Amino acid sequence: MEFTLKVNPDTQAIAFVDQIMENYTNIYNLSHKRELRFVVHELVINAVEAMGKIDSCSKKEIQVYVSQSNEEIKITVIDEAKGIAENDLDNVLQFDLDELDYSDRGRGLFFVKNMVDHIWFENISETKFLVGISKKIHV
Repeated sequence: MEFTLKVNPDTQAIAFVDQIMENYTNIYNLSHKRELRFVVHELVINAVEAMGKIDSCSKKEIQVYVSQSNEEIKITVIDEAKGIAENDLDNVLQFDLDELDYSDRGRGLFFVKNMVDHIWFENISETKFLVGISKKIHV
């Protein structure tokens, strides 16, 4: 099973992708349903926020790709923002409870990293950034 969603970088897209992932994980009765939905939710929110920081988002989109085999699920989210600088990658995957300020943001990739088997980042071009995850599943 595989599918691709192409959505606008806005809050409606977050709700749409959330609903698609809920339906998908329920129909296929995937293990780790809640974790998978949370992971995709966080990745899409990050993409929407990143694209909101750039000057022109007209005609730009976020792409969510899901591929499932009997053993694992792979999900990638591609946005059209600059992404994360290579020297900052380790920092975004860390979270220090001693520095907790109870803000809504800044913890998502830390949680994602701890909910999946593998996470990777790829600067596809100067303006396209990919975050991918894989998770073992039992159908």
